[in-house]
Amino acid sequence: IVDQLVCCQLYVFMIIKFLHLFEQGHDILMATMLNGAAIMDGALLLIAANESCPQPQTSEHLAALAGLKHLIILQNKIDVIQESAAMNQHEAIQKFIQGTKAEGAPVVPISAQLKYNIDVICEYIVKKIPIPERNFTSPPNMIVVRSFDVNKPGSEVNEIRGGVAGGTILRV
Repeated sequence: IVDQLVCCQLYVFMIIKFLHLFEQGHDILMATMLNGAAIMDGALLLIAANESCPQPQTSEHLAALAGLKHLIILQNKIDVIQESAAMNQHEAIQKFIQGTKAEGAPVVPISAQLKYNIDVICEYIVKKIPIPERNFTSPPNMIVVRSFDVNKPGSEVNEIRGGVAGGTILRV
C-alpha cells in the first residue's frame, strides 16, 4: 500500500490511494490484499518479465481488482531479459487482460532495481488519475485492513480483539 511516492526527489503525499500487488501465493496474504483493495482508488499490478504470464496468482489478483477503476500494469525486471522476450511477454499481457476490466490499462516496462521508468509511473499517477471526491462532513466509516493475528480476515467489528494495525476512514 502506497502512502507516498518519491518523485523527482520530493515527497508527493498521495491523495489517491494505490494498492501495490505483487506475486504472492499465500492465502492469508491474498485475504489481506482483498481487504486492501476495498479502500484503494487504484492498483499497480507487478508482473515479472522473466516469468511466463499469467501466473496463477496473477489471475487471482486481477479478478480481485475488478472493482477498481484505475490499474497500471508494471512489467518488471526488463533489465534481465532480451528485448524480444520483453515484447513477447508484453503481447502475452495484452492477451491476458483482453476482455477483462484491465483491458486498456497501461503496461509500463520497468526495472525496479535500476529505477527505470519509475518516474513514468509517478507522472502517470499524478497527471492521469483523477483525485476522487471525498466527503469529509458525513459520519466516518472505517474499514479495518489489518489487525493483530488473533483476528481472522473478514472479522466483524464487534469481534475484533486487540489493536488495529491499519485501516482507513471511508464514506458509504
